[in-house]
Amino acid sequence: MDKTKRYDFEGVSLEIPLHYDPRARMYLEEYPDFVQTPLYTPAGCPVLFSGEDACPLAQPAQGQGCPDCGSCRFFRPAAPHTWLGVCGHEARRRKG
Repeated sequence: MDKTKRYDFEGVSLEIPLHYDPRARMYLEEYPDFVQTPLYTPAGCPVLFSGEDACPLAQPAQGQGCPDCGSCRFFRPAAPHTWLGVCGHEARRRKG
């Protein structure tokens, strides 16, 4: 059986596959490409990897720069200590 980690957040349930990295000597999460295959919460918010390049709507949460989704004030992490989260910017919500 393959190892996975389950996340339940904002009405979304995800099983993220894990692979063992011998150099790190630990299991690492393998996130899907949410840009290529978008996933949305029931409220229409896009699910994102925090390391994705920031979009033109991004605003820094702290400091002056906002190079990625994780540094944007609209990014809400799915859980503590994870790279997975949701964009809360109203313009990025899926309508309908």
